[in-house]
Amino acid sequence: MKLNRISYFVFIFMIAVASRGLYAQAVHEITLIVDTKNADPAKTYYFTVEKTTTVLNNTPANFTIFAQVGDNIIWKGVSSTEPNTPVRIRAIKYISGPRIFSSDVIKGNEMTRATVIRGGKTPYKYQLQFNVGSNTNTYTIEPKIQIEE
Repeated sequence: MKLNRISYFVFIFMIAVASRGLYAQAVHEITLIVDTKNADPAKTYYFTVEKTTTVLNNTPANFTIFAQVGDNIIWKGVSSTEPNTPVRIRAIKYISGPRIFSSDVIKGNEMTRATVIRGGKTPYKYQLQFNVGSNTNTYTIEPKIQIEE
């Protein structure tokens, strides 16, 4: 009888630990949607996210999502006006706030991915650099990520 009680508590403890780890590892897919026919694509864009991602500010100039330590962030770009024109995320560069990723510069291409390794009280502000089609011009915008401490 004593062995069954210990086994029960060990089983409950293992489930609690496993479910906490699963909860803190969400995937947040951020899609940059750009009007690629515009002369300055950095002025004609907006973001979309999956339903499971909390958006704190959805204006292009102050776009901010909420994430937790252990979460994966994925950035990708698409054209709103020319479906066959690629929008490439070239880099995610740290500007200010807590350093939530393992590097200050995350190189990218069609899709860029990073894992949140730490939190902070203020938002992580970054420079998202992208280019459009075969154009070598690099455009920049500055979204944010708020991490729960």
